[in-house]
Amino acid sequence: MSNFSKKVFVWAFVGAISLTACGVSYAAEGENSLTGFFRKLFNYPVKATEKTGEMTANTLQNTGEKVVAATGENTAEILQGDLSKTGELVADPVVGAAETTGQTVSETAQIPVQAAQDAPSQQ
Repeated sequence: MSNFSKKVFVWAFVGAISLTACGVSYAAEGENSLTGFFRKLFNYPVKATEKTGEMTANTLQNTGEKVVAATGENTAEILQGDLSKTGELVADPVVGAAETTGQTVSETAQIPVQAAQDAPSQQ
């Protein structure tokens, strides 16, 4: 080997060792590291599923409270002779369904944002 090619080999070897050391130190640093990136990447679907479950539970609860319960109460009062509740028998479920739909749409739109938010550090 010539003297020039030995120098190039030594410098390339030193450069490769330096890059490897920098890469290892970067990968070992907290949430801004390569492992932090993959942790966030694989955590997103889990959080999105969790937020979707919460939204579904809220929708079911609101449907029960604002539509089914209101309809049941109005029907019971009408059967007991309070005919003034006849208009509410139709209006209350429609209003409850509209409120529930609005809240569901709002929560659905927020799911990607909430899933992308950083979780508290687990150190």
